[in-house]
Amino acid sequence: MYFKNFPKIILDGVTGATGSSVMAVDILRRVAFSSGGKTGSEFFLNYYVRDEDTPESISEKIYGSPEFHWVVMLFNDKFDTFFEWSMNQNKFENYIKKKYPGITLFLGSSGDTYGVTGSFAMNDTIVKTDGTGTTGWGGLVRDFDPVLNKITITGLVAGEEFSVDDTIKSYNASGGTLVSQNVGEATVRKVITESSQSLHHFENSGSTFSGYDDVGGGYETTKVWLDPLSKYNGTTQISMGSGGVTYGETLLYSYVESGSSTYVVTDVKNEENKNEEKRKISLLNPTFLDQVVKEFKTLINRR
Repeated sequence: MYFKNFPKIILDGVTGATGSSVMAVDILRRVAFSSGGKTGSEFFLNYYVRDEDTPESISEKIYGSPEFHWVVMLFNDKFDTFFEWSMNQNKFENYIKKKYPGITLFLGSSGDTYGVTGSFAMNDTIVKTDGTGTTGWGGLVRDFDPVLNKITITGLVAGEEFSVDDTIKSYNASGGTLVSQNVGEATVRKVITESSQSLHHFENSGSTFSGYDDVGGGYETTKVWLDPLSKYNGTTQISMGSGGVTYGETLLYSYVESGSSTYVVTDVKNEENKNEEKRKISLLNPTFLDQVVKEFKTLINRR
C-alpha cells in the first residue's frame, strides 16, 4: 500500500549492453508528519505495543484494515520493523545471545587501585599468567571499556576460565606474542560468566508516576545516569579526586569489590529498557485517517 502511492520514474540504460530504460518506483521521496501534527491530543492516541502486535495487526485493530500499517510506522518515524520496532520475547532473547557472547571481566591493578597497565584492544589475544610465564590461553578481546575497566572475552574453550586475582596480559601482532612483549596487563577483580549480566551503567531512578495513558497501562520513571567513578549518597555525586574521594569510595569499586547491586543497570536490563521504550508509540486518531491518506498521496506525487 505504501509504495503504491509513489510516482514512477524512468531509469535510462540500467540493463547494461542493451541500453534499455526501465520504469521504477521513486522510493527516494519522503513525506513526514510535522511535529505540530503529533502534539495535539485530538490528533493521536497513545498505544503500548505487546509481543503479539505488528504494524499490520495494530492497523487492523485501530483502522479496520492491515493496509494502513505504513501510517502506524510513519506517524512514529519508524521505517525498519527489525531495528526500530520492539522485539517479542523470543526475538529479544536471541538478540541478547548474539550481542553479548563470551564472559566479562572487571580489571584493576589491585583491589583498591583503579586502572590497568598498557592497553587492551579488540582482537588482542588474552593469556593468564602466574608471574613467571604463560599458564593458559584465554581467548580474544571482543570489547574493552577503559572507564569501567570492563573487558569481554570470546573464543574460550572448555577448561579455560578466569578467577579473581588472576593476572592477565594482552598481545597483538604489533606488540609481539611472547610474555615479555605484552601490550596490556591487569589483575582480574570480578568475573561475570554471562556477559549480558555485567554492568552497563549506574542509574538512579527517581519518583515513579502514573499518567502514561496508553492501551496497556504503564508508568514513566525519571532516570539519571551516575558517574561510575564518583561517590554517591542518593542525592549528591562527588567525583573521584574531588574532596578527597578515593577509588575505594566510588560506585564502581562497590560493584567490583563488594558485589553491590545498588544503582546497577546490567547490559540485559539496559536492552530491556530500550526495547520497552520502543513499545510506547503514538497512533493517528482514526477520525483523521482518510484526510491524512489523501494528503499523503498529494504530497508524494507533487513535482
